[in-house]
Amino acid sequence: MLRDKMLSVISAVNGEVAERNELVEYIAIALLTRKNLFILGDTGQAKSYAINQFRMRLKGAKQYERLLSKQTDEEALFGRIDLKSLIDGNPKMITTGKIPDCHIAFLDEIFKSNEGVLNTLLTALNERRYTNESETVEIPVISFMSASNEIPNFSDPSEKILKPLYDRFELKIITRYIESRDKRLEMLALKQTALSRAMDPASITLDELYEMQREVSEITIPGSINELMDDLLCELRRLGIHISDRKYLNYSPIACAKAWLDGRDSVISTDLLALKNYLWTAPEDITAIEQALERLCVNPIQDKLLEIESIAKDTFDDFIASKDNKNAMKKFRGEMVRIYDMTLEQMSKAASDSETHMVQMTLESLERYSKSAHEKTIFTYAPLAELKELAS
Repeated sequence: MLRDKMLSVISAVNGEVAERNELVEYIAIALLTRKNLFILGDTGQAKSYAINQFRMRLKGAKQYERLLSKQTDEEALFGRIDLKSLIDGNPKMITTGKIPDCHIAFLDEIFKSNEGVLNTLLTALNERRYTNESETVEIPVISFMSASNEIPNFSDPSEKILKPLYDRFELKIITRYIESRDKRLEMLALKQTALSRAMDPASITLDELYEMQREVSEITIPGSINELMDDLLCELRRLGIHISDRKYLNYSPIACAKAWLDGRDSVISTDLLALKNYLWTAPEDITAIEQALERLCVNPIQDKLLEIESIAKDTFDDFIASKDNKNAMKKFRGEMVRIYDMTLEQMSKAASDSETHMVQMTLESLERYSKSAHEKTIFTYAPLAELKELAS
């Protein structure tokens, strides 16, 4: 299976680096979804090494790598016009060995590039095209990847121009130094025996990667997952975290790639956890995003049921506080039937016995609120199911 081949590559690369499982998985997700990946971390954290270990296992894929600086010009990145073709009046680009001739581009320290190539890079990362002297070249790059130990200060007018380039990297991840003593010693031993150690032969071909991308595109997304994503959007915006409509509307490939890697043909709620490194823009937002994802996606039914319970309690409290029992009861019944319907909808989404039990407990809680309200009036209590029938 193609998935097994990708997992073998992931495992092989993880065997060459320590505590980089998340990074290696996102390199795979970037390639599976044709997204660009930015890695933020201090020097000497094996950022470039992890990328290169992954890239070398993609057989048949042309590679381009460049450390960018203020001196890097367009020709170094994209090639040059063939002077002979200018004389002939039919300008042609010579792109051999440059970005327009590669499938994976690693642009180290991309924010060090000068303003002269900035707009060209923007178009390349976003549209996969390059134009010079009216000659437009399509760029076959699957993913652009970059690493740096800093993010530009976008509030600085001289660096604000880099913000659009930063935004072109849909996936962003932070690395840290190896924290585990055991892992450090393990990597030290591996380093000392590198020459005598056989490399894991795991690899995939370019055609196999294209087929993997096709399989990922066929992963289905249930409507309930889109609803959950919308709940997440609202929660993050409530927390003051900026999530653009473009980012929201294009989340699905990331979740589909995660489902594919885990061997599923349909996205489930926990696949949205992979959006952690898709949703953040500022590193300080990562914790809040991660917490929201954990709360909403690990057990989304539980969170929804807690919300339903809260609405039911507020409805009951409003009824108790009302002085007009007749009109208040009519309103109370209508609202409780609506809440009852919301709970039944969660029952249809329950994916395990424990989730079904939680929904059943909520239904019982709703009945208790309804019965308690009726006991305070002259109205006869009827189960919510009967009130629903009467209302329909």
